[in-house]
Amino acid sequence: MQALLIAGWVIFAATAALALLFIATFEAEGERRPARWTAALSLPLLVALAAALVLDFPGRGWVLAVVVGLTALGLVAALVRTRPEALAVPGPRERVDERDAVFHRFYRLREGTADFEAYYRGLQPEKLEFDEKVRAMPRLGAPGSRTWDPLSSPFQVACFELIEDMGRRAEWDAEPLGGQRAPASPEELARRVKGFARYLGASSVGCTRLDPANVYSHVGRSPGEWGSPIELDHTHAVAIAVPMASEMVRHAPGSPTTTETAREYLEVGKIALAVARYASLLGYRARAHVDGNYRVMCVPVAADAGLGELGRLGLLMTPEHGPRVRLSVVTTDMPLAQDPPVAFGVQDFCAFCKKCAEICPSRSIDAGEKRLVNGALKWRSEQDTCYRYWRIAGSDCALCVKVCPYSHPKNAAHDLVRQLIARNHPMRRLALWADDLAYGRRPAADHPLPDWHRPS
Repeated sequence: MQALLIAGWVIFAATAALALLFIATFEAEGERRPARWTAALSLPLLVALAAALVLDFPGRGWVLAVVVGLTALGLVAALVRTRPEALAVPGPRERVDERDAVFHRFYRLREGTADFEAYYRGLQPEKLEFDEKVRAMPRLGAPGSRTWDPLSSPFQVACFELIEDMGRRAEWDAEPLGGQRAPASPEELARRVKGFARYLGASSVGCTRLDPANVYSHVGRSPGEWGSPIELDHTHAVAIAVPMASEMVRHAPGSPTTTETAREYLEVGKIALAVARYASLLGYRARAHVDGNYRVMCVPVAADAGLGELGRLGLLMTPEHGPRVRLSVVTTDMPLAQDPPVAFGVQDFCAFCKKCAEICPSRSIDAGEKRLVNGALKWRSEQDTCYRYWRIAGSDCALCVKVCPYSHPKNAAHDLVRQLIARNHPMRRLALWADDLAYGRRPAADHPLPDWHRPS
């Protein structure tokens, strides 16, 4: 009995500490519902356990034995680590034409131009009717859009215009400062590049060999002669991620999410431009791929570089911030030691979670099974209907990012859950059940806007 009592008090203290940790975390985040649910579940449990530890009653030993046994089984289940499923890429993969990307069609093509006629009369005439209906809607951050505000909308426009101006100079030839390349191994070069990127503000950064299938086939939105074949003979890539502030994303689909998107594209773009220039000063050719000026697809490059996995919602899922990140890439002929791809349970979790698909207003996220898409077995999001809703909402929506259980702020409580999710299937099921209970399948947007971003 003495051993059971000691074990029982240890369980009581650990349970109380965990409950307080989560309640304090939720309160600090301004999330009242999860705080209430945690208190409502933990308080009766703690009271019952305390009674069993203090009061003497028939069968007390059996009750304590069951509590200790169930706790031990739970700990064993939490400690078991199974090898997670990785994204299957049976291949082969073909290069994607940037001219078909939704942002090319709405941010570069102008009616009455030769490019417009060449695309809609020649390449993709079936897209004209849909695109013309979307063009009739107000643009994001523009007068007439649902989220238009004369004082807050210019926040996002200012950031996007800056990164557009900065990104025009994205490519450098080799210009070694000392007149010749400094001798360094691929491991040393990768360490320097990744350290510099993190110093500049990257939350995660990785290096990989550049897969030619991740390079766009023809120039679309990015600067250059429209429709010309893209020739990028770089051998390696550096993928860079920065986190979006969770306190801004939780306002999705309101305009603060678009302001945050613009800010982080500006930040991650600055990092990529600096890293590319650094590589050129070491004596290597380099190009930064930033918002509005891509030659590569950032998500598969970042997955190859070990930054995360592709999720159901079509975005990169990182271990630290889930899909709540923005990406840029630097390609170069610098030999860099490669980082291995990662798998931490996303393919399994996304298979049964489906929160993003259920909340998507345009039903653009695949709620079914994976399909073979360009050589990869994955869920496919419909970019056209997604962007159409952006124009309807007047923002870049981000509801899918907001509700994703991986998107919660990075702190001790949520990091503990992330560690459990990465271990095995039962822990992932338990984590989703707890997330649904605490936050709901469709979390309410009941957070007040920051003072500086409230409608005028």
